[in-house]
Amino acid sequence: LLILATLTVGLVFIGLAADVIVYFSDIILIVVMACVFAFVLNPVVDFFGRVAPALPRILVVVVIYGLLFVVLAGVGLVIATQLADSIIAFSDELPSLQERVPEIVEPWQERLDDLGLQVDLVVVLDQGLTELARSSGQFVGPLQDVAFASLGVLGNLVFMIFLSLFIVIDKDNLLGFVNRVTPPRYAPEVRLFQTSVASSVGGFLRGQSIQALVLASVAAAGSLLLDIDYVPLTTALVAFFQFIPFFGPFVSWAPPVVAAILTQPDAIIWIAIIMGAGWFVTMNFVQPRVMASSVGIHPVVVLVSVLIGLRLQGFIGAIFAVPVAAVISSFFFHYLNRCLLYTSPSPRDATSHLVC
Repeated sequence: LLILATLTVGLVFIGLAADVIVYFSDIILIVVMACVFAFVLNPVVDFFGRVAPALPRILVVVVIYGLLFVVLAGVGLVIATQLADSIIAFSDELPSLQERVPEIVEPWQERLDDLGLQVDLVVVLDQGLTELARSSGQFVGPLQDVAFASLGVLGNLVFMIFLSLFIVIDKDNLLGFVNRVTPPRYAPEVRLFQTSVASSVGGFLRGQSIQALVLASVAAAGSLLLDIDYVPLTTALVAFFQFIPFFGPFVSWAPPVVAAILTQPDAIIWIAIIMGAGWFVTMNFVQPRVMASSVGIHPVVVLVSVLIGLRLQGFIGAIFAVPVAAVISSFFFHYLNRCLLYTSPSPRDATSHLVC
């Protein structure tokens, strides 16, 4: 009964904590994104500090964050405008595309029928297009808010950047305060948390961003070269899928190829070759270099973490699940290494005891 009561109280507490988190989710998102900016940009600030040690750190931080705000506002406005227009155009042309689906898949359907595979490509592609239009339509409103530079979007962006700026500028004082208020017995755990978060979260996000940028650039260049429609939409999908760990790279090459199947059949082979080459380079040359020491956890743990993240918070949860798992893994091995395997010297009792 005591065990059941403890579990019940624990579950109730978790439910109440989840309600509080959901209620303050918008504020928590701003704070988390500010910390992410700080983790990602702090190495850049440190680099320029080493290159020009005479410059005050606050000046370097202000200049970098000023450029960051200008770039994010300008590039975000352009990308959001193009992406919203591309999604709207795709939704408008969806009925005509669905009418052409039988004609498009006819040669592929004949090959599957010859192989004896009972797969109706018309139904599969029609459902895929409908689901893609439905999912894309959910982003039109937020994208238009960004495109029109709405006050709420700019206000959140300014708040995130300023909060991140203060975190980076006052990093040493903040860490010093945390270390001062931490009891001495927990000092190793606090230092471990700081180092693991800095390496796992910051390194993981930087690595995923570089991979997504490289493959998205290949997709955009190939689509523009071959005159394939919906370039902003397919490029954004490539970057989005590549950013998702474990599952994303399996389909990140596909959006330009699907667009070519629907709108430019003559370019299918060429865009498939371009995306295959870009994917190969990204996964075999870019990824090992940018992710070599950022996470360092087993692929099984990555898979389970991504599944849990998807279940809890959708795609956002899948993205942040891996660095969170890396931090938890760091603490697990920290406590495991503190445990000494002790073997009793008595020959009658050779039982091994795990003594922490």
